[in-house]
Amino acid sequence: MAVGRLPTLLSLDRFALLMGINPAHFNQATPESATTTYMPMTNRCSDLWYQESWIGEADGVGREDLTLAIYDAENDLARELGWWPAPKWTSQDLRQFPRHYRPDVFRIGGSDVRGQRVGVNAAFGKIISPGRRGLTTIGNATIAGGGLAYSDADGDGFSETATVTMATALTNADEIKVYFGGQGGAPEWEIRPPRTRQITGGNFVATFWVWQLIDPDLWTFITTNDNVGGINVADTSTLVTTVDVRREFNDVTQASVEFLWEPSPRNLLPVGSACSCGGIGCVACSFTTQDGCLHIRNADFGEVVPTPATYNATTAVWDQVAFTCARDPDQVTLWYYSGNLDQRWLSGLSGQPLSDYWAQAIAWLAISKLERPFCQCGVLTALAKKLQRDMALVDATSHSLPFDLLANPFGSKRGAIMAWQRVKSEPTRVPGVALA
Repeated sequence: MAVGRLPTLLSLDRFALLMGINPAHFNQATPESATTTYMPMTNRCSDLWYQESWIGEADGVGREDLTLAIYDAENDLARELGWWPAPKWTSQDLRQFPRHYRPDVFRIGGSDVRGQRVGVNAAFGKIISPGRRGLTTIGNATIAGGGLAYSDADGDGFSETATVTMATALTNADEIKVYFGGQGGAPEWEIRPPRTRQITGGNFVATFWVWQLIDPDLWTFITTNDNVGGINVADTSTLVTTVDVRREFNDVTQASVEFLWEPSPRNLLPVGSACSCGGIGCVACSFTTQDGCLHIRNADFGEVVPTPATYNATTAVWDQVAFTCARDPDQVTLWYYSGNLDQRWLSGLSGQPLSDYWAQAIAWLAISKLERPFCQCGVLTALAKKLQRDMALVDATSHSLPFDLLANPFGSKRGAIMAWQRVKSEPTRVPGVALA
């Protein structure tokens, strides 16, 4: 995997696939054996990509530049859609708890006019489940231990396949991820996408291309006159010798809600009530807090219902309790897992929940944001120039577009307009309204 400083929904290697970039060259790899060069630098797209834009002979786009552009594009799309193009955990989404329509009145009991609990609009829709990102270590796969192996699966003399094997009692292969070692399982260090991933015979088995397992230390280095070039992945010393295998899951045992009450300058509640204070000796400038859980009222539009509760480890459920303070809270913080799910992934036909439809939109918008030139590959350069063309300008080529396309929030470049056309045609865009 070409790693970046920020976690993205669209992996860099998948971006390369969508754009038709040689995957080895994209990872700065030039496989050479004693007799043969594989993925030779003689085809029509022969430029190497470097991790940083200042490495290499040309002042072109680096993978870090691309990571930042993709990250920005995904956030722009999520802001306009009201949901992420693929599943993502949202942490500490602070929302105002709905108040009574009379500003001089406190609501008590957390119920609406129908007697149901008050709902809150989360920042993002298409909510899949309340919860937080959970991560547990399954093990370390090493070459010495046999859990990591490089092999020549097609028998052409080049060991192009990396295989990770790890014993596990888990049954859902989608929850098991492979990371570069020593990074604590940070999302940006996941090696993705795998070529294959399955659980068979009590073992998790995943395969990758060897250029996805290049030692990251080789991507950033102090340059000299002699060391700017490709990384020979036919020499296994350039590859990592250990990877971390972890389970990434939605942890519902942790609180998905935190209620917050402001301190009162005077006693607004009956004497003896919980959180009743207001004189000398009362704690100031500190919220009273209480944990709770969520249930989903409207998944598409992000309406959730926070409830004060405590987790019962014996029954593995959240038991409802009363509010700590004898009135509704002022604010509420939410944790949840949300985003669009590809129908092919839901049907078991794809290993990626991010659909090609939205992956393309992310790629188009990201390219429109880049200022540095792409590599000298003619096909890719032409595509980049096409997506980066400002359609609001009239030069040798005349443009005639509706004003609503030119004035879209992503900008007037062709890639931005193409992405916006997909956003504006989406029937489940979330309206930016709050609950009464």
